[in-house]
Amino acid sequence: MTKPSSNKTTNRLFLAFALSAVLLSAGCANNEKGEISSQLLLDKTNVTVLGKNFNYPVTNNPEVTSSVITLPPGVETGLHLHEAPMYAYILEGTVDVTYSVNGVDETKTYKKGEAIMEGLDTPHNGVNNTNSVVRILVVNIGSPD
Repeated sequence: MTKPSSNKTTNRLFLAFALSAVLLSAGCANNEKGEISSQLLLDKTNVTVLGKNFNYPVTNNPEVTSSVITLPPGVETGLHLHEAPMYAYILEGTVDVTYSVNGVDETKTYKKGEAIMEGLDTPHNGVNNTNSVVRILVVNIGSPD
């Protein structure tokens, strides 16, 4: 006849298993948690990409609008301009923007990870001249006026 396991042995095995499970889960939890970090994208600029100072609109009805613009390969934005400050961050890809400054075209290239304050009151056209999608976070700081 075999002797049944003692309660002492069973308790030790259970305690060892429970302790292993706690230590293992604590280790996994620490690996999954990260520290809060910050990456400066644009630091207190007061000029646009064209080197001109800008002001916020004077209004009683301020608005901030943000969107992600997607330009497929070969697509362009069309000639347009901004009357109020606009911040842009290139999320993905490369875009060429041609500005018409005093009748002279000036092209600038913006790549993934770049942040800019777009030119104001200056006609420009963005073009995706690559074989990859371009995605741009755009934040417009203006008013309904």
